[in-house]
Amino acid sequence: MNFPPQFLDELRDKILLSDLIGRRVKLTRRGNEYTGLCPFHHEKTPSFTINNEKGFYHCFGCGAHGDIIRYLMEIDKLPFPEAVEHLADMAGIPMPRQSERQKSFEQQRKNLTEITETACHFFQSQLFGIAGESAKKYLIRRGISGTVAKQFRLGYAPGGSSLTQHLQSKGFDMRTCQALGLVVKNEHTGLWRDYFFNRVMFPILDRRKQVIAFGGRLLEAGEPKYLNSPETNLFHKGEQLYALPNAIETIRKKNEAILVEGYMDVITLHSAGFTNAVAPLGTAFTENQIKILWQSCNEPLICFDGDGAGQKAAIRALYRALPILTSGKSLRFVFLPAGYDPDDVIRKKSPDTFIELLKESRSFSDVLWDDLITKHPTDTPEKMALLEKDINETLENIQDPIVRGYYQKDFKNRIWKLSHTETGKTRKLKTILPIHTPTPGLSDARMALAYLILYPQTAESLLDEIASMPLPDKILENILQQTTSLILETPDIDTDQLLKKLNQDTADILSSEFEMIKKSGQHPHEIPKILSQIIRESKRQILQNEITEKTNSYFNNPNPEIWENIKVLKKEIEKLQESE
Repeated sequence: MNFPPQFLDELRDKILLSDLIGRRVKLTRRGNEYTGLCPFHHEKTPSFTINNEKGFYHCFGCGAHGDIIRYLMEIDKLPFPEAVEHLADMAGIPMPRQSERQKSFEQQRKNLTEITETACHFFQSQLFGIAGESAKKYLIRRGISGTVAKQFRLGYAPGGSSLTQHLQSKGFDMRTCQALGLVVKNEHTGLWRDYFFNRVMFPILDRRKQVIAFGGRLLEAGEPKYLNSPETNLFHKGEQLYALPNAIETIRKKNEAILVEGYMDVITLHSAGFTNAVAPLGTAFTENQIKILWQSCNEPLICFDGDGAGQKAAIRALYRALPILTSGKSLRFVFLPAGYDPDDVIRKKSPDTFIELLKESRSFSDVLWDDLITKHPTDTPEKMALLEKDINETLENIQDPIVRGYYQKDFKNRIWKLSHTETGKTRKLKTILPIHTPTPGLSDARMALAYLILYPQTAESLLDEIASMPLPDKILENILQQTTSLILETPDIDTDQLLKKLNQDTADILSSEFEMIKKSGQHPHEIPKILSQIIRESKRQILQNEITEKTNSYFNNPNPEIWENIKVLKKEIEKLQESE
């Protein structure tokens, strides 16, 4: 249902956001805002803020953001119309009347989902009946229990005209059933028969958890192995994700989604405890599907099969997402060992192995960089120039100007470092000020230094902790040493005085960090807490990088000593987390 904007504005005006959220979250008032523990993810220190005047909430921990309607949708898992209706009841405001067109659309949808739900129940009865023996044996071989089969509403299509006869007995119109991709008509005989036959059936559900389509896996040799429902008035495959209704709560809670290729991958992962797994529906990962996941998490993990086709699909997803990257929204990539898919990793290795592979996920920028440089030799200035041209043209596709600017700075630095690496010949290209390629812990170190320079008085109490941060960069080490000495020598020194006495390039090297901090609008009293978090995160990232390297080594050479080292590093991370 479409609601008039003035009606929605009236709802927002009538109900204070802090009153609604305060029913479930203990809030503390600070000036014009309220703070509390985020209801969307587990945290020990409040990072959730509410601004009644502006009408929105925001969590600096998980990125949750929205108005009063979005809050109710997220917290109670309600569709938009139901959230609006609930708020209208609370506010005592009558709901606007539906137009005849809207009523007709809702009734048509109800009629169509009645047919798809009936078909789903039929397939389920077949799976758990005598006809479904072969399908049950297939699922058991794949490690799928009866409980899991019921959870995902799996079924079996026996073929012939069994479903057709069942739908006819219920009085459904065959033309409508045909439009939903359930039956087909033999134009020569005029007889109807089933569209799916001898297949394990995977129902596809919408946000309301109603069946809108099916995928079917053939049980015998033949093609196509997988067959999906066609596009219908209910089902647009580029706008749906398999198992999203099952996964959405975990995705929101963990701020993490795992996108895999197939139905069985999803079900196996859910069975192993990875209940945030979803899959596209037999198509390339679409822009709409990316945006759907971004509504509930910031960086979905792309975990396609460990073969050539899977890697190509991951790169296609990368370039599909490139134009729509925005602040805080990106993708990460998990590359599985050759010949493995997620189902194989769980069944042939272990869930713990899959966890370690997820921890080795690579950032969007690293995967994009690797893809670009593999296309270009870099052994001559001319070839380097062609690489730089390709990079510049690629980054121009990013529509968000802020994100594009940061990518341009990052990739300029990578080109600079690449151009100054000897590969038989020393390359002489245009000098570009290095911004320094992100290394585990390095971006946090840069932020810590920027805070120290911008807030020298506030950050002075954390000088020892900042000095203990691992700095895998000589330039930043020098800046830290100089800044620390200047603050200790002159306790009242301010930012301008610091920058005048530091190396001339300091303002340029940390310009991005200075800009980010200034735009954040943080109060000086928040700085010690923020700095402590940054220091812990920097140490955690470096420890995690060591774990990743050792896990890669262990995967290829299962040496018990390496595994013991990994366990020690994990305990160090646990200690850091306990200190939060």
